[in-house]
Amino acid sequence: MKIKISGVAALGVVLLAIVFLLDPAASSAEDKIVVKKENGLTVVYNPRNPVPPPGSPKSLTLQPDLTIGDQSGDENYTFSQLRSIQVDDQENIFALDMKEIKIKVFDKNGKFVRSFGKKGQGPGEIGMPIRMEMTPSGNLVLYDMGNNKFIHFSLDGTCQKEIPTGKYWALIRFKFDSKGCLYADTRTYEETRMSSELKKFSPDFKPLLTVTTFAEERNPRIITPFSTSFAMQRRQDDTLIWMNTTKYEFTIVDGEGKPVKKIIRDWAPVKITDAIKERMTKEDLGDRGLSPGYKYEVPSHFPPVYYFAIDDQDRMYVCTYAYEEKDGDYWPYFDVFDAEGRYITKFCHPRREMVFAVKKNKLYCMVQESEEGIPLVKRYIMIWK
Repeated sequence: MKIKISGVAALGVVLLAIVFLLDPAASSAEDKIVVKKENGLTVVYNPRNPVPPPGSPKSLTLQPDLTIGDQSGDENYTFSQLRSIQVDDQENIFALDMKEIKIKVFDKNGKFVRSFGKKGQGPGEIGMPIRMEMTPSGNLVLYDMGNNKFIHFSLDGTCQKEIPTGKYWALIRFKFDSKGCLYADTRTYEETRMSSELKKFSPDFKPLLTVTTFAEERNPRIITPFSTSFAMQRRQDDTLIWMNTTKYEFTIVDGEGKPVKKIIRDWAPVKITDAIKERMTKEDLGDRGLSPGYKYEVPSHFPPVYYFAIDDQDRMYVCTYAYEEKDGDYWPYFDVFDAEGRYITKFCHPRREMVFAVKKNKLYCMVQESEEGIPLVKRYIMIWK
């Protein structure tokens, strides 16, 4: 998550086996990073343990810096149902409240600036806001599943344009490139099958190409706590990095959807204990339990990855299901990769806090519900050593 690392051969050079070794006193013989060329594609193989190259930081700690949402007596500082967070280059914070149908804006000191958004079906109005992203040019784009459209807002809340999503009514994640094109995880649901396509669209949402696909059988009467999905982020050079959450493997593709690099990490499956299974069941089903004829199935092991974030230096923060028991809960580990795809460190973080943005060495989290039962926006200063 920090520091540009020197001494790495240029991407175009054929790399047969560049190996970076951790301090022998702190690692095993298997703890090395190997970079290879395979069928013309650069592949970075990472071990199970971090291997920070010389000159790189070996640890990352997060220092609490700002919390929004626990102020009492002022509705401008409280949320009903947080859905998304974005941060602009001036460090203003934009928080999407799905229930209130509002985007609340705070300056870098956490002071409320304004809010915008109106429930409805007309121009610029919002039905069911699912996700919000910021374009490289600095505009906010809201995906309104209720009205089947994208709404483009300037940062002052002015509606600039709307683009219907047409038959693509189920969009899970999306990211914009610098040309206004967007990549989206599009879903198609049938009674016993779910199909997903990671597609690239033009600025007016015309399909240009399909990057990859997957499909899985489903039983509508069986509820599971995990679902397969694509996670994706845009890199500074406009390439897209994506992964399927069933594999610990990232693929970087160019604007034509052609793979240019893979990043792979060796990992060990994490068993779901009976205690965690009981907690998951309670959190997912609550006191209502299951309806007659339905079944709740928890697998024996966690998937390898939940999601990942990327910062303004192309470092990746991968939320895994490996965890540490802390404060009466299990805190997941985040694996940190540098811009070259090398696994350099890891840290654990509260499970309730989802990382939405990492900019200017600050990490922004969304808490849908704290231990006190309230939604929060939290910011941390990142300290590297």
